[in-house]
Amino acid sequence: MMTRMFLVLTSMLLTFGGFAQTSTWNQHANIPLERIHLVSMDNQGFIFVANLEGNISQFDRDGNFQNIFSPSRQGRLSQLEASWTVNIFTFSTDLQEYRILDRFLNPITENKIQQDNIFLAKAATLGNNNIIWVFDESDFSLKQLDYRRNLVIQQQPLNLVLKNSDLEIIEIKEYQNMVFLNIKNEGVYIFDNQANFIRSLPIVLDLKLSFWKNNLVFISKGEIILMNFQSGIQEKIPLPANSNSKNILVNPNSVLLFDPGQISIYKKEDTPLRDK
Repeated sequence: MMTRMFLVLTSMLLTFGGFAQTSTWNQHANIPLERIHLVSMDNQGFIFVANLEGNISQFDRDGNFQNIFSPSRQGRLSQLEASWTVNIFTFSTDLQEYRILDRFLNPITENKIQQDNIFLAKAATLGNNNIIWVFDESDFSLKQLDYRRNLVIQQQPLNLVLKNSDLEIIEIKEYQNMVFLNIKNEGVYIFDNQANFIRSLPIVLDLKLSFWKNNLVFISKGEIILMNFQSGIQEKIPLPANSNSKNILVNPNSVLLFDPGQISIYKKEDTPLRDK
């Protein structure tokens, strides 16, 4: 009897100890920064931060300042993407222009996104093979713009595909050869790289889309949610104690939690996402 009780107590302690260990967060660094608007991270852990004027600051994975880019025409950015292997992409709905920079924040190309076949770009993102995905609100079409030739090479009228949608597109993001559209108050819609509709995820997000492996990653009600975008299965992980962060980014080395006033940097191995 005593032996059995000892084994049960030992099992309980090991279970509790394992849970405590897997739920531990050890902060590596912190970047206090005013008026944070957009944050992105490349696959090396470098962090790129845009403020409300469209200035972009670069930090290393330890939170040390590296560089800054200030555009000649300042304006709020709608999209900031550093997750591509080589380039950084920005788009401004207000200015109706895009910019592609290298890893040192040197401009490679920049241009007005409006041209013969695009009249009102409401969202845009960088895609593979020198294309930019653009949602043109003037005709409710998802378009592929070859930015090297400044030519629309394909378009999909979304009002014919998503007939019951208001098509208030918050964001477009290409990931794993799929195109994700976040539609306000409706959900996240997934297309293939030829703009053919695949499926929708019934999740309403007012945050920037963030991905890790096969998961859409976001924060809701004080928890980190990993939603598998193939199966729809969700996994929940508690935020660090006393964290009020609303946004998360994950890469192989780091986890970022951030809000408009600061960015908290964690080594991924020192978080509950270590094995994810």
